[in-house]
Amino acid sequence: MEPGSLWSEVIGSIHVNQRKVESIPFKKSMVGVWKNIGDIAKEFMKNGININTSFRSKVGLGDRTLFWVDIWLGNATLKEQFPCLYQLSTKKKAKVQEVYKVVNGGILWDWAWSRVPCSDAEKQEMVSLIHRLQQINIVNKGDVWVWKYNEDEEFCVKSVRHTLERNLDINALPNSFYWNSWVTKKSSMFVWRAIEEKIPSAAALRNRGMDLQDVTCKICGEDEGSAVHILLKCNFAKRVWNEVAKWTKTPMVNMEGNLTEVLQAFLDSQRSRNIKKILHAIAIQSMWILWLNRNDKIFSGRNRTVQMVIEEIKESSLQGVSQRSKHRSISKQ
Repeated sequence: MEPGSLWSEVIGSIHVNQRKVESIPFKKSMVGVWKNIGDIAKEFMKNGININTSFRSKVGLGDRTLFWVDIWLGNATLKEQFPCLYQLSTKKKAKVQEVYKVVNGGILWDWAWSRVPCSDAEKQEMVSLIHRLQQINIVNKGDVWVWKYNEDEEFCVKSVRHTLERNLDINALPNSFYWNSWVTKKSSMFVWRAIEEKIPSAAALRNRGMDLQDVTCKICGEDEGSAVHILLKCNFAKRVWNEVAKWTKTPMVNMEGNLTEVLQAFLDSQRSRNIKKILHAIAIQSMWILWLNRNDKIFSGRNRTVQMVIEEIKESSLQGVSQRSKHRSISKQ
């Protein structure tokens, strides 16, 4: 599935599936549209929508709500609000209905502990939790789920769509990457990930929490080794792109731009459609070879010259085009 198709599937499903649901839709085990929404939760987060905390339960009998794990009492789960008690609980996935009893018309809350809460922190949490629970009114009807941006109504998919419309451009794709059929899928996928800074560069690994003392570029040593630096802004990469421009007889690549702009520049050149597609394929292959060159330097200690890299770009890109298109007789000259 190409990038953007998942997004379209999610939004399209929301559009046509205007129905109510009987239980919380955001579960990893579920399939269909709500699993897809969970899969792109990070994209929603960038636009101020936290899928994990946007659903809450209005408890009736407590028959569909997990006591510790679901959001139903306050704006966070009880395991987050009362971490000491959560650690003592032996039934961490118990439903609300399983931790209370109706005695003489009143509600008696009853938990299964690994031991009795005894520390000051545990006792304090217990007093606070009991106080919060005394405010709950157990009624003889099933739990219902609501979208926190519209709590007056039972949850329906239409509520989510309205929120998305307010926060997102639902017609926009994550990026405008052109999937060139004349390039290997491996090269295309690499460049698509590089645009999103999702390749394992030193800077990306550091940002994901890995403890790296040195994240400078191992080719030039002048800046952080991010994807855009390695493939475009590094002095070695600049020299390679200069040679690519000479070879393809195209204007010099804008080194102050980004990877998407570089690729788009080749597609926007004043050439025929097929030539533009070939140039775009060469640009993708150039980025892939620059990455392989970086890896060779780090892991094998191999130092290649600009000319060696250019020759590899010519051979691999033209071989790929000739194998995947009708242009069998193109030359690297």
